[in-house]
Amino acid sequence: MKRKRNTYTKKLVKWILAISVFDLQLSYLLAFLGRVEIAENLSMTVVTTIIGTVITYCIKSFKETKEEEKLRFDRETNNAKQEEVWTNKEV
Repeated sequence: MKRKRNTYTKKLVKWILAISVFDLQLSYLLAFLGRVEIAENLSMTVVTTIIGTVITYCIKSFKETKEEEKLRFDRETNNAKQEEVWTNKEV
């Protein structure tokens, strides 16, 4: 089975999500220390970043996968047509 490699975008999304989750944990620490307003603003910003990043990556990945499948299907149909041309014999 062919192993898919991590693309640059996938690595970037993983880093953004890891940093965002860490920042989200820091907002709880800020709330515990009494900085509630800063914690709320930070939480909203981080959650927006997480949602935006994931949705954007999902849309990009879906479009790429759809295009790859379309190309693969086109290649398979073209190969089948070429085989028919070469194997057809006049009756």
